[in-house]
Amino acid sequence: MLTDFNQWRVAPVLHWSEAFALWLKQTPTKKRTERSEATLSAYLSDVKLFGAWFEKVNGCPFEPSLMNAADTTFYFDALRDAGIATTYNRKLASILMLVSWARGEGLLELDPCAWIPRMDKMREIPRDIAGAEWTILERCAERGEHMQEQSEFYRLRDLVIFRLMGNAGLRIHEAVQLRMSDLHLEKGYIHVLGKGKKHRNVKVRSGPLVDAIQAWLAIKPESLDGTLVTDEKGKSINRITAWRRFTLIAEKAGVQATPHALRHTFIYRFMEMCVKKGMHFTAALKAVCLQTGDTTDVILEYYTGARESDIWAVMEAL
Repeated sequence: MLTDFNQWRVAPVLHWSEAFALWLKQTPTKKRTERSEATLSAYLSDVKLFGAWFEKVNGCPFEPSLMNAADTTFYFDALRDAGIATTYNRKLASILMLVSWARGEGLLELDPCAWIPRMDKMREIPRDIAGAEWTILERCAERGEHMQEQSEFYRLRDLVIFRLMGNAGLRIHEAVQLRMSDLHLEKGYIHVLGKGKKHRNVKVRSGPLVDAIQAWLAIKPESLDGTLVTDEKGKSINRITAWRRFTLIAEKAGVQATPHALRHTFIYRFMEMCVKKGMHFTAALKAVCLQTGDTTDVILEYYTGARESDIWAVMEAL
């Protein structure tokens, strides 16, 4: 009788970081949805940074079972002193997820973050790009003035990303993740898989955005994984690369701006145009939500008051 060797096979033991990553991917959110790749990457990056800090301070490799209240309190006190609420709260959420997993695995008995508070966010007005700043920034992107060596490939690629954010309101990660199959220009829309894995169809018509996309399609290499935005070899680029390219444009233009400021600017301009076209406010609110994927609460809280550029204009006139 032959021995069935399959019964002696032992599943490989995962390193704690691999086991945590797998748990994080398989565990639904509070809304019972899957976490996006961007969210998973952020959680794992925060945990990795905490582990590196722990090892530097304690002189030994980090293990979740070694976590204690003294270390976590010291770590988050330093982050709180930096005063960036969004970063602080995200990192705290990441470590709390690690603690939840570790306690479920029996690696921790007590919660080392039990007494660490969340940080209140200071309500800030969205930074928009208006007037002369927008004109200069747009011209710099169109002409490729930010590039040391003139390259039609990089000029058009950077311009497409710029237009997707500034003329359609896409977030930077939505722009670089767009696939060729998401383009439905002949039907007047672009399909976007946005934040929280929410789908939306962004309406587009002939104009600067469509012109930039069509010019880019005429010269871009065949995409290896189907993405619209690629490098010269057809490989997709990531959010960091796109962010760096935009930074070059902003620095050359002499404008203090982030990629998300383009989205803010689009929302303000879209709302203004809706009003100019005689659209009722409720309808305008619904329209901007459909275009951007934001909720009415977000639009009402952040985009229906004075702009930052309006406040600066008043202060300069005093």
